[in-house]
Amino acid sequence: MNYISKELNDWAIDKIKKEFPEDVALLIGHEHWKIAPDGNEIAFNFFVPSTERGYDLSQTFIIDDIGYDLFPMSWDRLEEIANLNQSLTTCLADGVILYARNEEDKEHFIKLQEKLQNNLKDKNLTYIKGLEKINRAMELFQNMLFEKSLSGIRKASGFVAHYLVEAIAAVNGSYLKRGPENIIAKLSELEETPDLFIGLYENLITTKTIEESKDICYKMLASTRDFFSIRKPVKKTQVKEYDYKYLAEWYQEITYWFRRIYYYCDMKDTSNCFAWGCSMQRELDFATEEFGLETMELINTFNSQDSSVFRKRAEEIEKYIVSEIEKHNVKIQKFKNLNEFLKQNG
Repeated sequence: MNYISKELNDWAIDKIKKEFPEDVALLIGHEHWKIAPDGNEIAFNFFVPSTERGYDLSQTFIIDDIGYDLFPMSWDRLEEIANLNQSLTTCLADGVILYARNEEDKEHFIKLQEKLQNNLKDKNLTYIKGLEKINRAMELFQNMLFEKSLSGIRKASGFVAHYLVEAIAAVNGSYLKRGPENIIAKLSELEETPDLFIGLYENLITTKTIEESKDICYKMLASTRDFFSIRKPVKKTQVKEYDYKYLAEWYQEITYWFRRIYYYCDMKDTSNCFAWGCSMQRELDFATEEFGLETMELINTFNSQDSSVFRKRAEEIEKYIVSEIEKHNVKIQKFKNLNEFLKQNG
């Protein structure tokens, strides 16, 4: 095989110098993940335009049955890659400067590479970015549940797996250097991977049915979520001042929700008990987070056959909230009747 990467690099550099001297900031090369017969030399990968005219350098062509793509990558996009907001991490991380318009452009690119490496070492950031990948995989999986064609299932399952692999690589402070290639080898070289994930990935490749693909994707998601749950970075404890006056105002609004629950429990109206119980649980979770209260589990006590336990738990929670407000010397705006209200608010 006659490798022509160097000749094409020279051609691209010469074209930039002659036709786009002020329009192209950089030409970046990369060890492309070509198939074995085509070599793996450093060849041009992308260029960074500095003007709108610079985008005109972009082109694709075929030489000796090998396709080539000289494409643009803006500074903004490279910044996004450095901040772990996009894939194609390898384009920046492993990019080689083949041509630079000036030293300033060269230094800019090198600083972005350094920023990328620093971000990959930031465990809080890589954890967050990994979670974003998992969320994308979950969205795909939700749609996949309704897919009925084998073609659609295989495509969706492939992307579910790929996003999960990117998430796992990220939390390991790494990335996919060869894109979608050699995934199993990449997983094997990572320091930590979810239990059974590699085996599940292998099974996904060999599965032949829609239901098996869905089941494997579900298990891969569950395994990755468990893997992330025990690696959540520990946040430094900060002393937070809680506004219990605001808690009292929240309670004064939510107290009618308790009244509804008591009423529907007494009426044995399980449908409305369940509906308002779910809504109430969301509010209770909010209060727990916002005011530093203890966890208040309500909906887990719901029983369609017996509403008494559910009602009792609601009463306990309401008493606890009131006690917390009073303990902090905040007065609840509560009146026995309309006359008392008017007397104090006339």
